[in-house]
Amino acid sequence: MGPVAFLGLVEGILFVCGAGYPTSFFVKSEQRGVLTTNVHFGWHYQQETLTEPEPCLVSAEKPKGTIRIFILGESAAMGTPDPAFGFARILEVMLQSAFPSERFEVINAAMRGINSHVIVPIARQCAGLAPDLFVLYMGNNELNGLYGPKTPVTFFGKHPALIPAFHWLKQTRTAQLLRRVLKANPEAARTKRKPPTAEFFREHRTALDDPERDYVYGNFRRNLERICGYGSQAGAAVILATVAVNLRDCPPLGSLHRSDLTPSQQQQWEQLYRKGMMAEVGGDTPQAISCYEQAAARDDHYAELHFRLARCQLLSGQRETARRHFVLARDWDALQFRADTRLNGIVREVATKASDGGRIRLVATEAALAAGERCADGIPGREFFYEHVHLRFDGDYEIAKALLPAVIQSLQERGLTVPESPAPVPSREQCARTLAFTAWDEVNTAAAMVKMTAQPPFTGQLEHAARQAAAEKAVAAVMGRVDESFVRQVIQTYRQAIEARPQDWHLRYNLGALLHQLERPREAAPYFDSVVQTFPHLASFRVLLGYALGKSGRADQAIEQFRQALKRDRRCQEAREGLAWARALQRRTGQ
Repeated sequence: MGPVAFLGLVEGILFVCGAGYPTSFFVKSEQRGVLTTNVHFGWHYQQETLTEPEPCLVSAEKPKGTIRIFILGESAAMGTPDPAFGFARILEVMLQSAFPSERFEVINAAMRGINSHVIVPIARQCAGLAPDLFVLYMGNNELNGLYGPKTPVTFFGKHPALIPAFHWLKQTRTAQLLRRVLKANPEAARTKRKPPTAEFFREHRTALDDPERDYVYGNFRRNLERICGYGSQAGAAVILATVAVNLRDCPPLGSLHRSDLTPSQQQQWEQLYRKGMMAEVGGDTPQAISCYEQAAARDDHYAELHFRLARCQLLSGQRETARRHFVLARDWDALQFRADTRLNGIVREVATKASDGGRIRLVATEAALAAGERCADGIPGREFFYEHVHLRFDGDYEIAKALLPAVIQSLQERGLTVPESPAPVPSREQCARTLAFTAWDEVNTAAAMVKMTAQPPFTGQLEHAARQAAAEKAVAAVMGRVDESFVRQVIQTYRQAIEARPQDWHLRYNLGALLHQLERPREAAPYFDSVVQTFPHLASFRVLLGYALGKSGRADQAIEQFRQALKRDRRCQEAREGLAWARALQRRTGQ
């Protein structure tokens, strides 16, 4: 028996035994003819980072009269830290306001922690679901993500023709079983792996002029073209968006000197750099600029130097020069977790060169943010971003507003009738009210990001301690104002939003989460229950409902929810722990 036949036999046996997990992005839900996102999709790509797609329900056969839009990208496109308030949701609100008689499906197919190598198969499956439009917002994870330089699978990045076969092999049930036996499966990796240290990130730095970066840009271009091709072949329009990042208020995550710098030159550079820092701290901005410029003449590769120089130039009113150096600080960042000039250039080139009857459009989102009313100096910073790339609600609003005209033009070419007197674009406040983005959600999302920036690689940034302390203080200040009146107002906003959008599960989930945080489980349970009715297959929602029921004095119902969660995902450790907790509660209270 040959190797292929043997593998086929083993696969067949494992299939019959029900071993393994599905590997496609969309899988069948418990509703007939309806697909949902696969919580295990990322397992064969990210053995150590167990992220999940945003839950959604998609009819396998698109309902007549529905306009279906897919958002493709990474965490920034997904809406991290809370997809309920990402630009996909805001864009949907804007479209519904502009075309109240039309039915839009804006499907968030973005996912945290992935890059273009993973987006390709997602796009391929989306193309089979009758899309009207693809919106691509991607590029932040190319250099420090899958197949990037200095990773265990760099070899495949340099030989991209091998990647499809490698992915196929990892997706087989045989490979899944082998990883499980060897304790190399995602679950085992999650329990035994420690978070990356500062030293880990230092070892993974690559300079802008490092030849190792070249193959990454080539792969990104090919993957982007393939994704556009899937959309076009499916008859969908495609919007390519350049990626906006925090330039002004995000120091580089890593800096490296010029590789050919001599010891003498480096000594001179360090003397000038230290002198510039002393002048900057002392308030002598012209002297600081002079020292930094002299240092740059000896070594202009050090990212942090460009950031310091830009900051001083901005303070002295040299906006355009400051902008240029903020861009250089980003591009020379040796830990490149932000889309750089070259990646955004590839997005522009692919959009420009695509000859597809005008179906591919470009939207320059970084320019849109720079021109936004909240960006006084034209250099995007903390007014739009939490840290390096993840958007605050204001940033997501500006992205959605920038995308809207291109979306309407693309759909208009597909037969969408635009009213003679179109409704004005909903304001930021109107969108926030519709999606129930309250002061509570603002502090909750900020707190989630503060927790993230307390870890490497952010700890290595310039002035991290002061910036972190300020962010933590801002969160604490809001939490200190939380009283009964504050809570009543937030709950009222949520209930009004739910009344206006009764089918919006995000609203019910977030209100349930709020009540759960406030230790009001009896009130939270009905909202979690309604989410479970929408997504009966998702163990995570049943776990939340189980805890709310148990804390409400209904241990027997809690036990049933934990059991149902394990029935649907026997690997769910949270459900196992919840079941043990509920049984102990039942014994203790006799419920």
